[in-house]
Amino acid sequence: MKTSKKFHLALCILALMGANAQAEEIQVFAAGASKVAIELLAPAFTKMSGDTLVVTSDTVGALRDRIRQGERPDLAVLSQVAIETLVTQGHVQTGQTQPVGVVSAGLAVKRGAPVPDISTVEALKVALLQAKSVAHADGARGATSGAHFAKMIDQLGLRETMQPKLVILPFGVEVIDGVAAGKFELGASQSSEIVPHQTVTYVGDLPAPFALRTPYMAGVVNNSSKGTRLLKFLATPAGLDAFTASGFGK
Repeated sequence: MKTSKKFHLALCILALMGANAQAEEIQVFAAGASKVAIELLAPAFTKMSGDTLVVTSDTVGALRDRIRQGERPDLAVLSQVAIETLVTQGHVQTGQTQPVGVVSAGLAVKRGAPVPDISTVEALKVALLQAKSVAHADGARGATSGAHFAKMIDQLGLRETMQPKLVILPFGVEVIDGVAAGKFELGASQSSEIVPHQTVTYVGDLPAPFALRTPYMAGVVNNSSKGTRLLKFLATPAGLDAFTASGFGK
C-alpha cells in the first residue's frame, strides 16, 4: 500500500472516531526506544487531527514509575512488560493497548568506521576487548539495554578488564550521540535508537545467548479520550510504519 493511501486510511479512521473540532495537546510518555517513532508519526497525526503531541522521554523504568506515582500522560509507549505492569495496577486498561513492534539490543559504531564482527560470542569478546571505549545506558535508571549489557559484561568475565574504558550515560540516545561524535568507539543500545541515526552504523544484534528482543506496546493511561485517539492512529499502517522505519521489527 502506498504511503498516500495509508495516510488516507488513517484520516478516515480519525474521522470515524470523531476527532475533536478544537485541537488539543496529547501528552505522551515515550521510552527512549520509541521516541523517534513517535516523532516520525507526529506531523501526520497533527495534520489529520489538529492535535499536537507533547512527548516526554526517559527510560522505561523511570516513566513506568512516574505513572505509578500519579503522573497522568494520555498515552505511554513502553516495553510490553512495563505496560502489563501498569495494567495490573489499574493505570492502563487491557482493551486499551496496542503492540507496536520489537526492538533488539545491539552495538553501534560511527558511520565510516570499521564494523566489527559480533556474530558469535567469541567475536563479540574480541570486539569489546579491542575497542578503546565502550558506552551504554544506565541500567540503574531503568534502561533495558543498559542493564542487559552490564549483566552480559559480567557473564563474559570482562568486567575487570573493561572497567577502565566503560562509560555509563543516563540514556541510550546519549550513548549513540556520543558514538556519532567520535567520543566512544562502540555504543550499546536498542536498535530503534541506532538505526534512525544517520551518522552511526548498526553493527548488529548481540549474539545468542545474549540476544535481547523487547516487545513494545502503547497503552492509554487513565482512560484518556485523547490517548484513545492517538492509540487508534498507532494501529493504522501509517502509524505502524513509523515504528518500522525507526528500527522496530516484528
